Amino acid sequence: MNGRRVPAAVALTALTAALLTACTASAPAQPNAGAPAGDDPEHASLTYWYWGESDAPGANDWMKARVAEYTTLHPGVTINLVPQSTDTLIGAFATAAQTRSGPDIATQWATIPVLSQAWAGAITPISDLVPADKRSTWIGAQENTDRGRLWGVPLYVIGIPLAYNKTLFARAGLSKPPATFDELLADCAALKRAGITPIGGGNKDGYFGAWFFANFGKQQLDDVAELKQAIVGDKDIADARFTGFYGALETLTKNGCLNDDIASLTLDQGMSKFASGQAAMAWGTDGIVNSWAKKLGAGTVGVARTPVWGTGKLAGVHNTTQSSTAFVTSWSKHPRAAAQFLTWLHEPANLASWYAATGIFPADSRFGASSLTSDLSRTLWDFDSAPGAVWLENYLPPSVDGDGDLAAGQKVTSGGTAAQAAAIFAAAVTKWRKLGTAEVKDYTTWANGS
Repeated sequence: MNGRRVPAAVALTALTAALLTACTASAPAQPNAGAPAGDDPEHASLTYWYWGESDAPGANDWMKARVAEYTTLHPGVTINLVPQSTDTLIGAFATAAQTRSGPDIATQWATIPVLSQAWAGAITPISDLVPADKRSTWIGAQENTDRGRLWGVPLYVIGIPLAYNKTLFARAGLSKPPATFDELLADCAALKRAGITPIGGGNKDGYFGAWFFANFGKQQLDDVAELKQAIVGDKDIADARFTGFYGALETLTKNGCLNDDIASLTLDQGMSKFASGQAAMAWGTDGIVNSWAKKLGAGTVGVARTPVWGTGKLAGVHNTTQSSTAFVTSWSKHPRAAAQFLTWLHEPANLASWYAATGIFPADSRFGASSLTSDLSRTLWDFDSAPGAVWLENYLPPSVDGDGDLAAGQKVTSGGTAAQAAAIFAAAVTKWRKLGTAEVKDYTTWANGS
């Protein structure tokens, strides 16, 4: 999820919840007993509902070129590429799934939007169509895996590093970014003494808090399975392992580490303080950080992983997601042809051309740092491709994300306490459980790993 996608994605929270409730089923789709009659990967007419331009400008032109190249290499295959709108991405596919008509290949955002359609029987597992050795280099596959099956193909990855302004750091007598939360607090104090705003952010829309959850909320956990189990009630969601990070947010707020007007600015407005040199640090997506480096100077902007606050095994891993996922629909008459095309997109030449066209990293570990031309890009790639990277927000049901995650963070940056925020988050989880919908039942089965 990047700065362009976040506002639209979260605005869709209510719509997403309604659609997931209506479209999910109580059991996952079974793999195809056999390929449909006439499923020849070299002779097929495919329709691809594609989304990516909002995350990665240049994506549409890149995909058009790949389609043209692929159909030249495979003259018996035609691919009708239909770019999708961010505002209708979830709703349009939900409608198609109900009528079991439309695309052979489609796009949804990672994890719950994908898995909900898998549970509804709208997706053919990609692991039934692509051998394990062909999938072994894909980054982010765990985000769309349930009960031993992988449901979609990751095409690119996006991370959220902590950027810092080396010039402002030097002015405050600092020479390196903070590695721990205590160091972050000490750096904030030094920057304030120098008259510099330590961290730029905006939480009027709740997105700074959502990113804080994704970066700090995982740090007391050993595995994302613990959060899933707490969501469904197998563990206590009120336990400090799951909501204690709000104490870290309260500490940053009360210590003046955040800009004073954070509660009245949107995420984009808050991050612009870093871009204009008014704040020494800010969290931003890879693409946003690269834009900051172009504006402020490549030698001015450095990046670091989020400082370590917790003691769980996930405390030091990076915040990375594949963002959007391509998958084969269960009603496609040509699943093998669709899967062959999606697998081809992971060929090394296509990985290189994707990065050249978008500046966003492809979701494949074979993409080498040798193709990167700056220290900043190489560092970002090292962060995003490191084993175990996770985007915790992907594992929240939509209503918990909107009513709990966003609202709780806003409470703290508006002057509330960590305890109040934790109560808001827990109340949203409890409310979701009581819905008793198919989504709740399917998520529970997924969380319990059965």
